[in-house]
Amino acid sequence: MNTFFAFFTALTTAVVLVPLVRSLAIRVGLVDNPDAERKLHSRPIALAGGVAVFASMLASIILTVGFQNQWSFNLEMELFSKRWLVLLGAAVAILVVGLVDDKWSLRGRQKLLAQCVIAMVIVGSGTALEVVGFFGVVIPLGVFALPVSVLWLLLCTNALNLLDGADGMATTVGIFVSGSLAVVSLINGNAILSVVAAFSLCGALVGFLFYNRPPASIFLGDAGSMMVGLFVGVLAMWCSHKETTAFAAAPLAILVLPLFDSLAAIVRRRLTGRSIYATDRGHMHHLLNEKFGRAGTLCVVAAACSVSSAGAIASTWLRMPWLAPLGAILVLAVFVSTRTFGYSECRLLAGRVRHWIMSFLVRPHVCDAKKHERSLKMQGDGPWQDVWEPLIDFAEKQELASVKIDVNMAWLHESYHATWRSIRLPEPALQSVVRIPLLVSRENGEEVEQVPIGRIEIIATSTSDSLSRLGDFLEHAAELQLQVEDVVDRIEAIKQTPARTGKTKPTQPTSAPIPEDVLANLS
Repeated sequence: MNTFFAFFTALTTAVVLVPLVRSLAIRVGLVDNPDAERKLHSRPIALAGGVAVFASMLASIILTVGFQNQWSFNLEMELFSKRWLVLLGAAVAILVVGLVDDKWSLRGRQKLLAQCVIAMVIVGSGTALEVVGFFGVVIPLGVFALPVSVLWLLLCTNALNLLDGADGMATTVGIFVSGSLAVVSLINGNAILSVVAAFSLCGALVGFLFYNRPPASIFLGDAGSMMVGLFVGVLAMWCSHKETTAFAAAPLAILVLPLFDSLAAIVRRRLTGRSIYATDRGHMHHLLNEKFGRAGTLCVVAAACSVSSAGAIASTWLRMPWLAPLGAILVLAVFVSTRTFGYSECRLLAGRVRHWIMSFLVRPHVCDAKKHERSLKMQGDGPWQDVWEPLIDFAEKQELASVKIDVNMAWLHESYHATWRSIRLPEPALQSVVRIPLLVSRENGEEVEQVPIGRIEIIATSTSDSLSRLGDFLEHAAELQLQVEDVVDRIEAIKQTPARTGKTKPTQPTSAPIPEDVLANLS
């Protein structure tokens, strides 16, 4: 009875409160403006939806507790316990950090520092993972309990935040996550307040979805997505079996989509040499939106969350812990095998593992001569081989140790990464390295500006003539830039063709011939 009351109270409160918050956000200029690079909306949208969600959830919790206790409040109630006061205070703190970021844009490291402090306060108050249990095997964390707990909260906080890039996506995932955690907590016999809080959060998000579904009129913003992520991260730590403090597989299975998106982003950026704070259109919501459209994206996400959540709930109800990871693995396998999401990241990781294994199998005297090449169209079908193949020819003739190209054009949904390198690179002290940015011209109003879209990196072994060889490359960097701009022009022409003529975009664009002077200079 209390759970239904909490859910519908939060839902009703959110339906009433969200329009008020939306109006206030627009009035104070707290809006998300569109850009040409990675955002999917075309007009300014109100932020601060997380404030309405938190207020609705908190009101529901207080009303449910009051209803349960016949409106008699005292300081001995669980709501006033240390761990709940810390959690609610941390949620307010993360909301403030998010609102500041939404309004004035904090640096990535500034946000991360604030998140670390908030997570450490929660863990320091007593919410920590003592042991981890999977398939009946219990692993004590010992001295690693605190850092693992902080890392878990950081992952959850940022996982929902990274998903919040398409109308209703993070909200839909949050509904399934909070609802599933509520059911698992109820089955495990956890404290009723944890169950009530989870159902209240679920109800508040359902009410918010009325305004956040495509086309959205308000977003959660960083404030809301981080608050929801932090809250479900703590609830996941609390939703273990009541007779143990072990962290089981069920919470991981419930959170599989946001955690997979975060892990894929880290792998994609680290293995291509980009900053982990770099922005791109390689997130799950970008690829799903491109393939299925806005409404289709929510349907796919809802179906995936249903499978993973059902596996987690069934594993808890039937006491079959293998069902939870089975559901999560099934969801991930479908995404990767259909190349819907995660396929490029898996190829990047497989290529790095293959190179690492080869370094153990190749005999020492051929390590410098044997080369490993890997090229990957991570997004889009641009003819980047027209730039890459002459580079390899140049590297072979000049006996370079490594050549790398990385391109990321978010506004065109184009991302390309390729490497050509020796199995064993020279020692860092003996490396001569040249990095040049790849630039293209873009119109910004009446002005034309040079926009960086990636870089090329060349490594040579330091010898008496290494500087001369690298100098030859720098002399022809201008021709390389022209070739890059030619490829970008062809991609833009192909992308614009359906809008002008209504024709279907070809799957493999026709490659223009390589200018003879560029090929001759690079060779």
